This record gives sequence, C-alpha cells and structure tokens, in this order.
Amino acid sequence: MSGHLTEEQYKSQVAAVWKSTLWLSIITVVEVVIALTLGHLIPKFILNLFFVLASVLKAFFIIAEFMHLKYEKRAFIISLGVPLIFLVWALIAFVVEGNYWLHLNFPK
Repeated sequence: MSGHLTEEQYKSQVAAVWKSTLWLSIITVVEVVIALTLGHLIPKFILNLFFVLASVLKAFFIIAEFMHLKYEKRAFIISLGVPLIFLVWALIAFVVEGNYWLHLNFPK
C-alpha cells in the first residue's frame, strides 16, 4: 500500500482538520463567554457540568481528528474507549470516597 495521497484525499483531510479546528474554537469561545458573562449567575454545579461536557466534546474532536482515531477500525476504538470509561469511573469514585473520608475525619 502506498503512503501517497491523491489530491482529493489530501484536500478532504485538510478540510476535516479545519472543520475540527473551527468546532474547537467555537466551543472554546462559548466557554470563555459563559465564564466571563454568566459565571456569577449560573449555579456552580451547572456551570462545572457545562465545562466538563464542553471539555469532553473538545477531547472527542482532538482524539478523533488530530490523533486519527476516527480513521481506525471499530474494535481498536472500543479497546481504547472501554478502559477510558473505567478510568473516569475510578477517578469519580476516588473523589467521592476522598470527600467522604475528609468529612468523616475532619467534621466541621
């Protein structure tokens, strides 16, 4: 298999990179605008949830396009995604357990 791209393939890949870059820029600008203008009006939990979801969405675009995972086989994507889900679950569990331990040992 040759490593050379046709002109159409090259142009489509460049367009996909620019499209992902545009989406990343839009999401980042929305995050900054919300943080600077509505940050004090929105409850902290909802604001943090928004930032987490926006960060996950940006991570999806970065992983899919710039790390070329979008072009891999489905089994390879699943083999990377399932451990990532467990890693996120473990991080959440450690934070919740650490918070419980903190309040158990150092009550207010």
